[in-house]
Amino acid sequence: MILQKLINKSYYCSIGYISSYEDLNRLEVYINYNFPILLEFKNLIIVTNYSGNFQKENEKLWKEYFPDCILIDLKENRGHSFGIADQENAIIDYCKKNHIDWICKSTHDVTIEEYVLHLEIPKNKSFYYLEGVGVGAFNEYPTSDNFLSGEYFYPQTNFYFIDTTKIDYLYDKEYVDDTYNFIQNLENYSGRVWEHIEGWTCEYFLKDCVIRNNLSKHHLVPPNNFHILLQIIDKYRIQDSSHKNILIEGICHYHDYDKQIMDLSLNKARWHTEFIELQNYLNNN
Repeated sequence: MILQKLINKSYYCSIGYISSYEDLNRLEVYINYNFPILLEFKNLIIVTNYSGNFQKENEKLWKEYFPDCILIDLKENRGHSFGIADQENAIIDYCKKNHIDWICKSTHDVTIEEYVLHLEIPKNKSFYYLEGVGVGAFNEYPTSDNFLSGEYFYPQTNFYFIDTTKIDYLYDKEYVDDTYNFIQNLENYSGRVWEHIEGWTCEYFLKDCVIRNNLSKHHLVPPNNFHILLQIIDKYRIQDSSHKNILIEGICHYHDYDKQIMDLSLNKARWHTEFIELQNYLNNN
């Protein structure tokens, strides 16, 4: 089947952080860019944490484009990783309480091209995802065959589809709280919890959830394109497994909006021209 059929029955669940009017202005560009695709979803669930008093402005922005969207504002922002865990748990809690099955989990800095609607996917899977690979993984998996065979599994948290009725939980809340309290007492905490607690990454929690619940899964990137991605990661020694600014199957974690993107379909870098033009238009009108 085509991905559009899954999108049409899914809630788009995006998480983000707002600390300034600049953040809100940039968010509006992402909303406009993704608008045709977002209209294809059943509804939207938006979870936000803040630094500053921007709740009303954020609500006004989202409701202007999607009047029926569901907004969840977290009272506390526990920072990188922990804040994301709280946001993603809030999504799952809401879905469980309101009997929502399929979701597309995303983030505010993801752009989606319209041709994703026509991507071919197999039926009857419970988890559709993008693989997260950094160059460090090549130490344990030295060849492309190691990755292409399926023995490697480390799903990105920036974009995936999951049937929430098939899972028990995403993050163990007690463990998250305990580890958060632990790092509060550390001197010179780096802000990167995985440097202090082995295995504490959002990707690992998602991986554990999929394995623990024995979900059937499908990687959204075909083997030939995944092979190209692996070559790019090796060539440019890319450490970050979230693949910032790499356009993969029409999906881009466009985090560094002032830099070029690597277009996997062209196997070369280019400017995200459509986004930049839209940003300039909105800024001038």
